[in-house]
Amino acid sequence: MNNYTFLQTMNRGRHPQDAGIEESSYCIFSCPIEDSIVRQRIFGDESSLTLELNYGEGDVINDLRLRQDGTNLVLEESQTGLFQAFLADKDVKYIGQAYMYALLFKIANLNELIEYSIKDMKVLEDSLDNRIDNSGTYEILDFRRRYTEYGNQIIALKEIITRIDKGYYPIQMQNSYVLQGQMALDFRFLEERYELNKNTIIKDLDTYTSIVNNNLSRNTRLLTLVSLGAVSLNFMFGSLLAVSPAIGVTGGLLIGGLTAGAAVLYRTNGSRRFPQLHDSHILSDALEEKPANRPYPLEDQQETSAPLEKSKEAATNSTEH
Repeated sequence: MNNYTFLQTMNRGRHPQDAGIEESSYCIFSCPIEDSIVRQRIFGDESSLTLELNYGEGDVINDLRLRQDGTNLVLEESQTGLFQAFLADKDVKYIGQAYMYALLFKIANLNELIEYSIKDMKVLEDSLDNRIDNSGTYEILDFRRRYTEYGNQIIALKEIITRIDKGYYPIQMQNSYVLQGQMALDFRFLEERYELNKNTIIKDLDTYTSIVNNNLSRNTRLLTLVSLGAVSLNFMFGSLLAVSPAIGVTGGLLIGGLTAGAAVLYRTNGSRRFPQLHDSHILSDALEEKPANRPYPLEDQQETSAPLEKSKEAATNSTEH
C-alpha cells in the first residue's frame, strides 16, 4: 500500500484533516516511486492520464511520474524531491497545470545540462591541445554519446508536447492554455539551442580528430624513416665496434641522438597545430590587449610614412640646390 503525503489542494479541493486520498478530492498527493521509468512518455485517456519523466544525468538520474487517481493527482518522485520543491511555490488549480509545470521543469533541467555540456566541451578541447596521440578519441566519443542522449530526450519531449497540442487529452488540459504557450515557447528555444550547439560541437571535434590523424600519419612516416636509418647505422657501427671501439661508441651516440631528435620533432609538430582550433580565442586576446585609443594599423602606417616622405623630399631638394 502506498504511503501518500498531502501536498496541496486544487480548485474545488476538499481535504478533511488527517484524511487520506480516498476521502479527498481535487488534491495533490506525493508518494515514493515504485517502478522505475524506462521511457519518457505520456499515456492514458480522459479519466486517467500518466506522465513519466526523468531529470538529471549519469548516476543522479531521478524519476518523476504524475498520474491521476480519480479527481486527485499523485506525484511519484525519487528521493531528491526537486520537483516537489519546485511545485511548492506554484498555485496549481487544475490537473493540466501540474502536467505543464512538470514539462517546464524538465525543459529547464535539459537547458542546464546543455549549458554545462558546452563548458565541458571547452575544457575538453583545452585538455586535448596538449596531447600528441589519439588518446582523446575515446573522450570525444563519450562526450558525443552524452550529447546525443540529450537529443533523444528532446525527441521524447517533442512527442509528448505534440500529443498535447493535437488535443489527445482535452479534459485534463482545460484551463492550462497559458502554461501550454509558455511551455511550447521554452521548448522551441531549447530545441534551437541544442541544434546550434550540436553543429558547433561536431565541427570542432571533427577538426580536432582530423588534425590528430594528420599529425600521427606524418610523424609515423618520419619515425619509420628514422628507425630504418638507425637500424642500418646500428649494423654498420656494430661491425666497426669490433675493429675500433671509439668508432662504435661514436656511432651509438649518433644513433641515440637521431632517435631523440626525431622524438622531439614528433612532439613539437604534434602540439604545434592544435592551437589552430582556438584561433578565435587567440584573436580575441590580441584585441583585448590592444588599447582602446590606439589607431588602426593602417592609420599607424600612414602616420609613420608621412614623416619619411617629408624627409625624402627635403633631401631631394637639397641635392638639387
